Amino acid sequence: MIRKAVPEDVYIVYQLISELEECEFPESEFRQIFDEILNSSHHCIFLYENNSEIMGLLHLRLENQLHHCGKTAEIMELIIKNGYRSEGIGGSLFNAAFEYAVKQNCVIFEVTSNRKRADAHRFYQKNGMEHSHYKFTWNINKGSILLE
Repeated sequence: MIRKAVPEDVYIVYQLISELEECEFPESEFRQIFDEILNSSHHCIFLYENNSEIMGLLHLRLENQLHHCGKTAEIMELIIKNGYRSEGIGGSLFNAAFEYAVKQNCVIFEVTSNRKRADAHRFYQKNGMEHSHYKFTWNINKGSILLE
């Protein structure tokens, strides 16, 4: 079953996001951000649950963007718990998020995925997404960017 996250899901969401990012975040800051997301009409966290066990999540952000002249739905995080991958759970979450985006009158459905996640890239392409962009980032903790 796919359902939307509720405040009581914070711990399992924390575990899944930590697995995705291969690190642990400060729990109090994570909880605050999780609460903000749950209370925002611009975000939705879908959970895949079976027999009271959460096996995966998909976090979707909705926002109007000038360069699309409409609302965009962007997958922010998609993670399936180890041991449950390649069982169709990711596809179920992906389809639920896509249907939600359509119902919200989004004009674009997109995702950014780290280069190291080759399996994820194959998953997105298998599900009809086109590899059309590059993303550039700067970790602000590393210091300032010198603008020329």
